[in-house]
Amino acid sequence: MNKQQLTDAFIFMKVGNHAGETFEDILKRKKREYEKTGMTFWGYGGVACHPVKQVRPFAMSQFQRNGNIYLLMNTVKSNFNQPILPAKQYSIDGVNWQDIPKGINVTGSKYALVLDEIKPTDFEINLDEFRVGIGPSSDKIASDYLQGRTDKACLTIDPYANPGANTIRKIDFAAKLQDPYAVILKY
Repeated sequence: MNKQQLTDAFIFMKVGNHAGETFEDILKRKKREYEKTGMTFWGYGGVACHPVKQVRPFAMSQFQRNGNIYLLMNTVKSNFNQPILPAKQYSIDGVNWQDIPKGINVTGSKYALVLDEIKPTDFEINLDEFRVGIGPSSDKIASDYLQGRTDKACLTIDPYANPGANTIRKIDFAAKLQDPYAVILKY
């Protein structure tokens, strides 16, 4: 996978150690999950990128327009260390619940993206060329939005981007989202 395979929209996420696991161990676990089930749940939390209100509508509209939607991962140092609890159920709407598929292990997160295989990449993006594509911060320039503890966003290309601005982020890993794109987790 390389930068040319991207569409004009994607989900950006800073990633790292989580819930007592190193990032490398998480990737190994996710690889085993994908090999066993053909998918993986990538857990996350916070208030940005709510599965029902933001990620699913964004992903569905982009999938209809472009045929694919990707998660682009920027590896950062992370000291997040909450208790490790595996989710037991998931929901696409917050009302109807299903058991987590056998072979999937998602821990310490409120939500999860549903992904295809996670693959290493080696390219950069300029956050000044993208805007938040959905939600309360819609149209905010990505480099302004992704500050401090804000670590994820649904982004679209900005046709009016300032060519002189230059907020570069390395994309270390990427994965295609699978239907249902994002879910709420229950423990």
